[in-house]
Amino acid sequence: MLQILTKIKNRASGFFTKFLAPKTSRNLLILYSLIAIPFFIYHESHLPWHYIFVLCLISLIVGLFITYGSLYVIQRYWADTFHPLIELGVVVLFIFSLWFAEVLVFEAGTVFLFLLVALAFLIRVLRLEEYARLLVAACLIASNALIAFKALQGAEVLSAYLLFKNKYQIEEKDLNDWVVTDNNQYWNEELQFGFTLPQGFYFFKPEDLSMENKTGAGQIAGLLAFSDQDAERYPFVRIFYFPDYLGFQENQAIAEFSEFLKIQVSKGDIEDIQEIQQKELEPSIVTSKFWTFFDLLRPRYAKTGFILVETSNHDKLLFHITENLEKGEIHEQGIREFLSSMRFGNRLQSN
Repeated sequence: MLQILTKIKNRASGFFTKFLAPKTSRNLLILYSLIAIPFFIYHESHLPWHYIFVLCLISLIVGLFITYGSLYVIQRYWADTFHPLIELGVVVLFIFSLWFAEVLVFEAGTVFLFLLVALAFLIRVLRLEEYARLLVAACLIASNALIAFKALQGAEVLSAYLLFKNKYQIEEKDLNDWVVTDNNQYWNEELQFGFTLPQGFYFFKPEDLSMENKTGAGQIAGLLAFSDQDAERYPFVRIFYFPDYLGFQENQAIAEFSEFLKIQVSKGDIEDIQEIQQKELEPSIVTSKFWTFFDLLRPRYAKTGFILVETSNHDKLLFHITENLEKGEIHEQGIREFLSSMRFGNRLQSN
């Protein structure tokens, strides 16, 4: 076993010695560019070409900067092993990358970090120079990958938001003024729309939502979710507003929602989308369309789609609904309660 570890150490050490040569560093940066650019283009192929160009350029500049910085730090540590400031910087960067990539949200991520810190402490105490070098290099490479991945995700969220934001040149209104009673009845005078919040659900005003939660063709008016911490935890309902003068129709709703689903697929959040047929029971519903999908983030099959309704002043509200599949039911109980409690133009009901 000791011979195998020594062999692995020598091979890795030899690799990084070549890796740090000036000519090799330049070639590695060129190789990174040649690999990264096609990947970025493929990953963002659902977007308009000018979005793809800007995203590729920004991602490439950030990636090259991070890679070059890592090569420089590795080179310095190779020459001055056990330098405390370099080690401290790498530890801080590595912990930040784990937090930034939300790895530490999971118990397994915390355990992994604890074990790695224990291993690093052991290597430091025993002054195992070669292993210390390899561990620093591994932490830097892992940090770079995690940060670059999250940066690309952030760029995707921003591009999707800008792609949908005010697509129909809506004159945006302040839709944060929701009146709430003690029995969880909500009413928005601007929308002339109200509902009763189902038990176990939480309501988020537009001002409380992240950019990703606001992404949609209309103006976000609010979000009902089954968690007060995670607005993406379903079942949830996102409410989008379309004023009367737009004449927003069913075919437009289908086109916009299909584009939204393509973005979710390209981000690697969902797959295996299948259209389903279902008949809504509420008379106020103009049209609806739903799909089943496999959620890669929470490995399970679920359902997503939209319901389009018309208010008493002829504005349109689009409800983006994502929920668990429930056998024998059109919707989950909470979603059914929300739809049956909808009110238009008659303010809050009395207790």
